Amino acid sequence: MSVLPFWSKVIASLGVLVSSPFPSLPETVLAANSLTNPELQVGILQRFGEEAADQVEILAPQGSQLTLSFADSHGHTQTEQTSRVTIGIVNQALTAPEQVERLILSSHKAFESAYASALEWQERGIETEVAQPGEWQVWAERDRYTSAQYQQILRYAQDQGLASTRLFQEERSTRPLLTWTVNNYRYHRNRIQISSDAGWMRVGDYLYAGNVTIQPNAYGSYTVVNTVPLETYLRGVVPHEIGPGAPTAAIEAQAILARTYALRNLHRFATDDYQLCANTHCQVYRGLSDTTARTDVAIEKTAGQVLTFNGDLIDAVYSSTNGGISAAFEDIWEGDPRPYLQPVVDRLDPGSLDLSQPQSFRQFLSENQGFNEVGLSRFFRWQKPLTLATLSEQLRNNERFLGMDLPVWQQIAGLQVLQRSASGRVQQLQVDLQTDRGLHSFTLEKEQIRLAFPLLLSTMFALESLMEGTTLVGYTFVGGGFGHGVGMSQYGSYGLANQGLSAPQILSFYYPGTTLASLGSLSLNLDPNRPG
Repeated sequence: MSVLPFWSKVIASLGVLVSSPFPSLPETVLAANSLTNPELQVGILQRFGEEAADQVEILAPQGSQLTLSFADSHGHTQTEQTSRVTIGIVNQALTAPEQVERLILSSHKAFESAYASALEWQERGIETEVAQPGEWQVWAERDRYTSAQYQQILRYAQDQGLASTRLFQEERSTRPLLTWTVNNYRYHRNRIQISSDAGWMRVGDYLYAGNVTIQPNAYGSYTVVNTVPLETYLRGVVPHEIGPGAPTAAIEAQAILARTYALRNLHRFATDDYQLCANTHCQVYRGLSDTTARTDVAIEKTAGQVLTFNGDLIDAVYSSTNGGISAAFEDIWEGDPRPYLQPVVDRLDPGSLDLSQPQSFRQFLSENQGFNEVGLSRFFRWQKPLTLATLSEQLRNNERFLGMDLPVWQQIAGLQVLQRSASGRVQQLQVDLQTDRGLHSFTLEKEQIRLAFPLLLSTMFALESLMEGTTLVGYTFVGGGFGHGVGMSQYGSYGLANQGLSAPQILSFYYPGTTLASLGSLSLNLDPNRPG
């Protein structure tokens, strides 16, 4: 798989002192260190330039200057200084149309399943890339294969019944270039790096430490990338993920998980030459905006601490609410089971449950006391009525992401849960479609269910028919949890902390068999090429 070598992206940088007119902005930004506080590349604005009207304003603090670095007409580095700059887009006409091809091997809702699929394709002898033009996709490596070889792979996939494989083709007559004006001169370039002598700057609506690079991505547009030390990055993650009002132990647990997650996932955007995104496909990151003293203290107290299993960083996934029981890794995503990501009943005296059968699952959904999330999360239990018309609209909007060869159809005629895991998550959902030739049935599995029907809060649900007389008009989804439900429940951690558990105890509860370790004292396997 084409991935960025971790250590090639670990760059020691200078610490900076921040003198800010904003009272809420802390006075210091932590210094980077190549071993315990490496610099990260975070895509804070993805697919910039898809629209000709796209622009972003970058502003230095009062009394400070931005330094803009870019290539001149001879390829040498040119620098200009200004206190503010607005970067826009100009579409440059090509002398001849450009043909763009990529072979999409599979599509997924989550990176975890895309990565597992990429490894499976590699076992078939096909070199791969994982990309995210919208949904997550696995591509045949673009620099390795010709158009003729794409056709050979496509025929192989068709012979194997792999309907998700398809060839994307596009003709481009223009190419977007970055444009800005400094000192009364307008520049057109395809890359620019911006730093501030204050050590931080405003980019759009948020404040960011470090520097910013606007660079091409794999989709013909650009990504705004923030290069920032790990511990400073966490200051922009933890308050937005766990909430500044969370109990102290829950915040500390979140800080350790966020640190572990970041280092474990540096390969996510290798195709686009950066490492992490700033939304829920990675971790929500808002730079230095809305940092809080409580979350800063928790980050400092846990500095360098990560969660490991057998000496390796864990997949430190977490979600808002698990509905009373966490899901196993394999309940949601493709790939090998993780021993530390198995169902955990989310109460202080957990015991064990098997919710794979309808009766036990219905009984579980009727329970609304004694769980750590009760009274804290409004998504512990939920009901969502959806008409067949709404479900049909959802499926039609997302059908192209499923990689299924469906016939022409008019409307969903029915749904049926075929299989459920021990954690209560639906593993197989049968969808009946009304076509000109009668009913056509197909099966959605695991994460495909929420990819097809994104209005669903989780895959922990039962179906209740909505009838008008004797006519089925929809279903009420009766369920629990919000998100994938794997690993720590953030609201569950509130409950455990309120009952007196420390951060290490909370992490041990949700990730049994794991060990806390220090980045500075343990030789961790940080190679992003490794399988999960």
